[in-house]
Amino acid sequence: MRIAQSLRALFAAVLSLAAIFCPVASYEHNYNDSISQARHNLKKNHKMHDWYDLYYRHENPLDDAGKLLTVRENQVLLKQEIKNRTGVDCCPSVLEMVEPEGGKNQDDQYVELYRDGNNRQRFYELSCHQDILDKPCRFMEKKLHAQSRCVQKYSYTYALVKDTGRHHHHHRQRPNYFPSISSGPNETRWTLDYIRVRSGCSCVVMPNIKKKRDKQKGRRRQMDID
Repeated sequence: MRIAQSLRALFAAVLSLAAIFCPVASYEHNYNDSISQARHNLKKNHKMHDWYDLYYRHENPLDDAGKLLTVRENQVLLKQEIKNRTGVDCCPSVLEMVEPEGGKNQDDQYVELYRDGNNRQRFYELSCHQDILDKPCRFMEKKLHAQSRCVQKYSYTYALVKDTGRHHHHHRQRPNYFPSISSGPNETRWTLDYIRVRSGCSCVVMPNIKKKRDKQKGRRRQMDID
């Protein structure tokens, strides 16, 4: 009882806690309900597209992912996917709910997440679609297609973790630490911390190193001839 009250008090101090606590047995039911509600809201309000696009799923393959398409082929693909949405992603993300046992915090330390029987912490993550990860971005022009890549992006969110005391050594570097709590002197201590989560898929365009090397080789050859 004491630890439950302490945990509730600790959570109440955080206004934007992103972790989700729910019994394992009701996971599928709650997850499906949340996705269905999100789909309903997406149709009702297109502004939800700014957060994520429910159109994409891992089980739905991306046509010609990573391949260079002609302008006409890109327009056909765009018409196929646009439908009632406000836009189409060059690097589609998939909304997933995960249940990790631990994660990396901002100090790159592995932290163990709090769990109590069937009650576990769950998080929403946006992961790159499996067909597009580390491949060229879609809808790119010919000159930039080979230089583009769809890369996984990350951010940090709150989580209740086991307090091992390691973070106190970095107190000067990170001043915004939360107090730890326990139900007794010999009980496990818990505290809030940040853990890394997947936050979306981004299209990154890299410089053409091959062309630069070719130019450098050409200059060297010209110097040798002179």
